[in-house]
Amino acid sequence: MAVLHGKGALVKYATKTLANINSWNMTIDSEILDVTAFSSAGVDYRAWTPGFGSWNGTISGFLDLADSSGQAVIRANILTPATGTVKLFLNDSGTQHFYGSVYFKSAQYSASVDAVEPVVFNFQGNGALTYSTTG
Repeated sequence: MAVLHGKGALVKYATKTLANINSWNMTIDSEILDVTAFSSAGVDYRAWTPGFGSWNGTISGFLDLADSSGQAVIRANILTPATGTVKLFLNDSGTQHFYGSVYFKSAQYSASVDAVEPVVFNFQGNGALTYSTTG
């Protein structure tokens, strides 16, 4: 069995690797619609059909004000909504990843006297999500 360790994951946005990111997560949803019709044949089971899919998630790590091509672009795209392509890599070989267009919905910033300042970016997929095994 080939398992992956998260230490090799990374995130790219608008072709740039985001600096100081240590976590990402994503949820993929497939809408399943009830198409059960009246039945006189004594069939007592529901019928279903696929509907729309959607995906969203978060990218988190440490605030990096020097990351002008990564975190700053996301911050700008939250303040003035714009889409961009995100790539969520499962390993550091640069091959296995999910990618698609996203809108960043929000950013969470905080500061504490005894901790490194964290950042969390929340995104919403815009259209299809693709899985690739090539760079």
